[in-house]
Amino acid sequence: MTGLRNSQEAALRRTLEGLWRDLTERQPTSDDRTLQSIELALPTPAGPLRLASDSYGLPHLLVPVTKGTKDVEDRRSLGVHLTTRTLLTDDEVVRFLDLECRRTALTGVFTGLVADICMVIAGTESAPEQAVPKALEAWRELLGGRPQWTPQQLAGLYGELLVLEHLLAVDPGAADTWTGPTGAAQDFRTHPNAIEVKTTTSAQGRLIRVHGLEQLVRPAAGSLRIVWFRLEAAAPGAADDIPSIVERCLAAGEPHTILSHLDRLGLPALSSSEIRAASFSLIDQRLFEVDEEFPSITPTKFSSGMVPAGVSGIEYFVDLDTVPSLDGDLHQAVRHFLGAR
Repeated sequence: MTGLRNSQEAALRRTLEGLWRDLTERQPTSDDRTLQSIELALPTPAGPLRLASDSYGLPHLLVPVTKGTKDVEDRRSLGVHLTTRTLLTDDEVVRFLDLECRRTALTGVFTGLVADICMVIAGTESAPEQAVPKALEAWRELLGGRPQWTPQQLAGLYGELLVLEHLLAVDPGAADTWTGPTGAAQDFRTHPNAIEVKTTTSAQGRLIRVHGLEQLVRPAAGSLRIVWFRLEAAAPGAADDIPSIVERCLAAGEPHTILSHLDRLGLPALSSSEIRAASFSLIDQRLFEVDEEFPSITPTKFSSGMVPAGVSGIEYFVDLDTVPSLDGDLHQAVRHFLGAR
């Protein structure tokens, strides 16, 4: 019996993937989250389920609900949202539970979640408005085993989000300059400039750790600046926190790009205890120009102009108290960074 169910679920997944692929190909590219949808042969008391694809190519499951069903709004996960929306379908106004995938990297997992929901609705008398939230919660528990972030890692992420928020205030399309999550040498890069963000929660000193020989390599025709923050950890609710700054960035910029970067970083759900507790006050900030005089170890510092064969994994510290800081604030720094866009 288990083998039959597994076979049916695998076939259902293939069907769902094919339908979403067809919907995506028919969906015109735009800046809004309009939906293309198609009916599934899976009836409920309020009507058949529908699959949909939005203008970012991300999949949705639309589950019709009866008129008296209460609205649902579950945005606790970054990758999957569950809300209630009203749509015009075949010239008829219909209320749906909208289960929405918000990260490209989660589309495969999302397909499994939708297949599981379809199997439950097809095989039981469960009301869809109960079955969908219950299935979402079960999948949250299944996928919740991510490694915990350290307080210093969370402070570092907050520092990068501070810079991203300032960039988005100047250019709402600037999320594509956030290159740190992709493994690039610097945290932000546009042609021809770069920004590296360094954050500390230490009460004293301005010692930064440099990761590798490329991190302080200045772009050939541009500039590299270090944005340095001193943060102080605060009690939850007593200062700005990571969920708040993430939501502000999502509202100011391109959500799909930002969420994809957060997914690469493996950020837990904004509702998780470790993320809710990550609150910080900004105590100090400085800007530094990485020029020929800046203390660094880069390939050009070797006589051959290259790292000696067999040398790798170099990390070192730079004391920023030995380097003059730049005048100006973060807003001026990001305008300089974006000047060539």
